[in-house]
Amino acid sequence: MPSYQDHRPRLAADVMLDSRKLPGSASQHATLAAPAYRADIDGLRAIAVVSVVLFHAGFTVFSGGYVGVDIFFVISGYLITQLIARDLRAGEFSVWHFYERRIRRIFPALFAMLAVCTLACAFIFLPDDFRRFGRNSVSTALFSSNIGFWLKTGYFDGETYDQPLIHTWSLAVEEQFYILFPLFLTSIWWLGVRNVRILLASAAGISFLATVMVMRYDATAAFYLTPFRAWELLLGSLLALGTFPRLARPWQCEVATGAGLLLILVAVLGYSDVTSFPGVAALLPCVGAALVIHGGSAANGSVTRLISTRPFVGVGLISYSLYLWHWPLIVLVGYLAIDQLSSLQSAALVAASFTLAFMSWRYIERPLRAPSRIARPVPVLAGGALAIVAVAMTGSVIYLDNGWPTRFSKDVNVLSSYALSANPEADECANVSLQLAANSPCTIGATANARIFLWGDSHAGAMFGAMSELATHGASTVYGATPRCPPLLGVGTDRNCIRGNDLRLRYALGHPELKTVIIAARWSLYLEGRAIELGPAERNGNLPQLQDRDGVQFDRFSIEARHAFETSLRRTVGRLLQAGKKVVIVYPVPEVGYDVPSTAARLVAQGHALRGHALSSFSIPESLYRERQQIAFGILDRLGRHVGLVRVYPTQVLCPQDRCVAIMDGKPLYFDSHHLSIPGSRTLVPLFARALRRGA
Repeated sequence: MPSYQDHRPRLAADVMLDSRKLPGSASQHATLAAPAYRADIDGLRAIAVVSVVLFHAGFTVFSGGYVGVDIFFVISGYLITQLIARDLRAGEFSVWHFYERRIRRIFPALFAMLAVCTLACAFIFLPDDFRRFGRNSVSTALFSSNIGFWLKTGYFDGETYDQPLIHTWSLAVEEQFYILFPLFLTSIWWLGVRNVRILLASAAGISFLATVMVMRYDATAAFYLTPFRAWELLLGSLLALGTFPRLARPWQCEVATGAGLLLILVAVLGYSDVTSFPGVAALLPCVGAALVIHGGSAANGSVTRLISTRPFVGVGLISYSLYLWHWPLIVLVGYLAIDQLSSLQSAALVAASFTLAFMSWRYIERPLRAPSRIARPVPVLAGGALAIVAVAMTGSVIYLDNGWPTRFSKDVNVLSSYALSANPEADECANVSLQLAANSPCTIGATANARIFLWGDSHAGAMFGAMSELATHGASTVYGATPRCPPLLGVGTDRNCIRGNDLRLRYALGHPELKTVIIAARWSLYLEGRAIELGPAERNGNLPQLQDRDGVQFDRFSIEARHAFETSLRRTVGRLLQAGKKVVIVYPVPEVGYDVPSTAARLVAQGHALRGHALSSFSIPESLYRERQQIAFGILDRLGRHVGLVRVYPTQVLCPQDRCVAIMDGKPLYFDSHHLSIPGSRTLVPLFARALRRGA
C-alpha cells in the first residue's frame, strides 16, 4: 500500500505544524519539537468521522459511532498543544495569532453551513421547530450550543431528529477549551515542561473523576459540558508534551497502534445509545486514539501504514466539513420524509454528505484558510466577530418572531400548536417542595377543596387536562408529578427521586382529607426502555436507571431491576391501602412513536392530509401496544384485587376498534409521541369519574 507519510498537503491538518527548526534550547527537548505532517492522524480523523456519520445515518452495526467525537477531542488536544508549545519554546506565541488561526479553520465552513441551514429550515420547518432552530443558531454562533442542548435536549433523545445543529455541541466544547487553554498554558509555561505535565495531568484526572461522579446525577451534563470533557483534550495535550515514555522499538509501536485501533473498534461496534457514556466508557476510544497517535510516531507499523493510505487521508482531509454537513442533511431529509429512512435512503444520504463535504473543503475551507489571502490578524478577527453578530441577530429575529408562523396555513399552525397543549406550570411544579407547600400554586383547582393526590412521573403530569376538568365540578388535585421519577418507595432514578417520594407518601398519609391517590407513570420506560420499534421519535439514549436508597444502581432491564420495581410498587400501594386511601392505578398510555402535533402538521403542510381526513388513520394497532406493555401489565395485574384498589385502562377510550388513535375529532391527543395533550387527557375524564365513584 502506498504511504503518504512523506507527503505534506499544504492545508491538510487541523492545525498545520511546520517543520522549521526551533531556535535555542528546542533541540534539548526533542519531544516538544513540531514533527512533520503525519498522514496517520488524518487517517485517524477518517475513522472518527465515518463512525459518527454511519451512527447518525442509522446503521446499527456502528451503534457506538458517537465515540468518534471523543477521538476528535484527543486529536485536537494533541495538535493544538504541539502548536502552542512550539511557539512558546520559540518565544513567538501570540494569543491573537492563535485565535486568528482558529477562525480561519473553524468559521468559513461553519457559518456557510449555518446560512444554508437557515434558508432550508425557513422553507420546511414548522414554526415551533424553526423557533427552536433560531435559538440554537444563536448559541451555535456564540459557541455555547453545548450548554443550550444540556439545558433542553439529551443527545440520544428522540427529539434530536428535528434539530439540525445539535452536532455543534462538540465544536462549542473545543472552542471553549481553546479560549482558556492557551492562556492557562502560557501562564504556567515558566514552571518548566515537567511541572506543566504534572499540572495538566492533575487537571485531566480531576476532570475525569468529576465526570464519573456527575454521571450518577446528571449524565447529560457529563456529556455536554466542557469541564467533564476536558480530560479527553488534555490527554492529547499530555501526548504532545512527551508525557508518556517514547516507544523506541518497532514492535512496541505495532502493539500500541494495534491495541489502540482495537479499543476504538470495540467502542464503535460494541457501544450503543444505552451505554452509560461518557464516564469510564469513554476511556476506550480516548485511550485507543492516544495509543494510535503515540505508536504512530515511528511511522512504520502496519496500522500506521494502513491509515496513512490515500482513502483514509482523503476522508481525513474533509473530515471537518463532513462532520458539519452530514447531520443537517440527515435531519432535513428525514423531516421531509416524516417516516424513518430506509437503509438505501440512508446510504444515499451518506454519499451526498461526502459530496457536500468535498465541495465545502475544496471551495470554502481550503481557499479561506490560506494565510496569504489576508495578511493581518485584525481583519480576520473582525470578520469572525461580524459573522457571529450576523448569525446571532438572524437567529434572534427567528426566535422572537415565533418561527415565522405566517409561512403556513391556519390548519397547519393549529395542529403544530398542540405541542404546547400541556400543564403550563409542569416544569416549575416538578419541584416536590413546591408541590407539597401550603397553598401550592401547583394544586389543580382550589387548594381548600383538594381531595385527590396525583403521584407519578411526567405521564402522571400529563393527566393535567383530566384533573382540571374534574376540579371544575368536584374535588381538586394535589399535584405530585416529577419527570423520570416513578412512584416507588425505596427505589428511584436518583436519590432526589427517592427522597421526594418519601415526602409525597408522608404528605398523603398526613392529610386525611386526601381520600384518593392516583398513581400513573410511563411504566415500561423503567422496565424495558422507550418504544424504539414504533417510530423515529423514540430512542433509548439517556434512559433513567433505577437505584436503591444507597445509590446502588440496577442494571437496566435486568431481572433484578424489574423485581425491585415490582416490590417497591407493591410496597407503595400497600402503604396507601393500609392507611385507608383509595388507590387508582392508571395503566400505560399508548405510545405512538411519532411526534403527533409535528407529524400531523407536516402531513397537512405537504398535502398528504386534509383537515379531518386521513389524519384519523394516524394510529397504531392495539396488539402492538399490548405486546410492548406486556411486562408492565404483568406487574400491575399482580398487585391483585383489593378493596380500595381501582384500575383505569386508557385504551378503553384511546383504542377504539383495535387501534390506538393519535388524532380524535381533528385534535392531537398527544403533545409529543407519548404524553397526552390536554384534549387527550380529557378523554379519560369518564374513566376517572367512574373510578372516583367506586367505593365512595
